[in-house]
Amino acid sequence: SGSITSITRKEFRSSTMRYLFVHILTITAVESFHFSPYARGSFQSSRRAFEIKSDESSEADLEQQRTSEEIFFDDAEMDANYQAYPQGVPEDHYVTKYFSVPSEGFGCLESISEGRVTSDLIARVGLTSDNVTVPVALMLLDPESYPSVSKSRKTCRKGTVLVNRGPLTSNEATGEVEFNHTTCFQGKAIDRVYPNDVIGIQRRMHGGFYPGFETTKPSYDLPVIYQDDHFAIVNKPAGIIVYTQGKGGSGPMSIRGALPLVLKPPKRGTTEIMRRPELSHRLDRPTSGLLVVGKTKPALIHLSRQFEDRLVNKTYTAILNGVPADDDEVHCTEDPTGGDIKWNRIDYELEDKSAVTFWRTTKRVSCEKAKDGTLTVVEMMPKTGRFHQLRRHMAWVKDTPIVGDRDYDGGGIANRLRGRGLFLCSNRLVLAHPYFNTVEGRSEWEDLPEELKWANGTLQLSEDGSTVEVHAKIDLPNKFTSFLRKVEANQYNSENENQETEDEQE
Repeated sequence: SGSITSITRKEFRSSTMRYLFVHILTITAVESFHFSPYARGSFQSSRRAFEIKSDESSEADLEQQRTSEEIFFDDAEMDANYQAYPQGVPEDHYVTKYFSVPSEGFGCLESISEGRVTSDLIARVGLTSDNVTVPVALMLLDPESYPSVSKSRKTCRKGTVLVNRGPLTSNEATGEVEFNHTTCFQGKAIDRVYPNDVIGIQRRMHGGFYPGFETTKPSYDLPVIYQDDHFAIVNKPAGIIVYTQGKGGSGPMSIRGALPLVLKPPKRGTTEIMRRPELSHRLDRPTSGLLVVGKTKPALIHLSRQFEDRLVNKTYTAILNGVPADDDEVHCTEDPTGGDIKWNRIDYELEDKSAVTFWRTTKRVSCEKAKDGTLTVVEMMPKTGRFHQLRRHMAWVKDTPIVGDRDYDGGGIANRLRGRGLFLCSNRLVLAHPYFNTVEGRSEWEDLPEELKWANGTLQLSEDGSTVEVHAKIDLPNKFTSFLRKVEANQYNSENENQETEDEQE
C-alpha cells in the first residue's frame, strides 16, 4: 500500500518504523483475505482475543518504556552533576556508590551469603572472614545489584570497580570524601579486599552529555550549531566519515560515534527519547557542513520525512575549477528560495532518475593553475538527492569540477589544485521544526522566554506565521578563505599546495 512503500530505508531502520511497517503489513494482509462466514467469525473471535492480549502487552511495553526513560533521565542528571561524586581512576571516571568492608570482617561467609558462597568456593579460593576476593565482597555488600559471583566478575572485567586500601580520606578544602589516588586501583576478579577497605562502583562521565557511553571524546571538533530536547544540528568537519562499517556504524572516529559525547540529552519529561541521537541524513566524507540529528523517535521520523519529501532547503558553497556557463534565459529559470536572487538550473538525470540542481556564481578569482585561468565560487541548491549529485553535475554538465574532487576532476592539470581536500561545504539549511509545529509543541514554544524562543535568529516563523522554521547557517571553513586569499595574492604555488597550516584545519 502507499503507507508502506512511502517509508524510507532510514525510517525502516528505526525500531518505531519497523513496528509500524510490520503492523500495517499484517493488517493489510489480513483484511485482503476472503473468509467464509464461519471462518470469518472464527477469525474475528481469535483477533478479539489477540487484541486483548496485545493491549495487555502494550501496557506492559509502555510501563517498561517509562521505566527505561526514568533510568535514562536519572543517569543523565547524574552525568550532568558529575562533580558531586568522588573522582575515580582514570580521571574521567567518578564513583557513584561505594561500600566499606566491615572492620570485624564478614563473619560466616556461607550464612551471610545465604549459601551463595559455597564451602567449595571458600576452600578452593582460600576465603576467610577478613580476606575475600572483590567479586565475593561485592556480592556480600550489595546482594541486590550483585546476586551472584558471576555477575560480580563481569562488573570487574568492565573496569568499573575501584578499590581503596583503608578508609576514605576527606579533602581539606572541600570537606568531601575522596579516594586516595596513590593507593587505589581498579579491582580485578583475583584481587583481595580486607577490613576497612572501600569498594567503589565508578562510571565514565562526560559532564552533561549522553550517559552510558564508555568511550572518550573524539580527537576532532564537532561544533553544535543548534540543539534542543528534540533535535540538533552539528557542523561536520571534512575528512570525517558519518558512519563506520563496523560497530553498528558508530566507531569512535565517526560522526555517529561522536554525537553522544557532544550533544546534551533531552530533559526529564521529554517523551519517546532515544538512548543515542541519530542522524537523519548524511554527507560524504570529504564534504563539510551541517548535519541534522534527531533526539526523539517522532523528531527523527519527522526530519527523515522532510528530507525524503525534499522539503529541506539546503545550500552548498563550492569552489569550481573554471567558469561554468550561465543559462541562456537571462540567468535563471526558477528561484527556489522565493527571493530576488536569480539562480541557474541544471536538470540532468543520474542513474535514469531526475536530478535537479540550482546554482549561482558569487565570486571569480584569477588563478594560473585553474582551467581558463579562473576559479569560481558558487552556491548550489540540490532539489533532488542523487549520489554525488552536485559533484557530478558540475563536472559532467558544466565541465567545471569542484576543486579537490579526485573522483570527478579528470586528473591531469586538475592535479595542481589538489592537496587541500574537497572544496564543498553545506553551509545553510532551512527546515520545519520537528516538534514546535505540533499542537503541544507550538504551545510550548509560545511560552518560551524570548532568548530561547528565537535562539538568536535560528528559529523563525514562516511568512504566513503557520510554521516554526529552523534557519541554520555557518561560516565557510578556514581553508576556503585561506586558499582564495593566497590565490588572489598570487602566493599559491606547488610548494604550499600540500602544506597544512593551523588556520586551515577544519
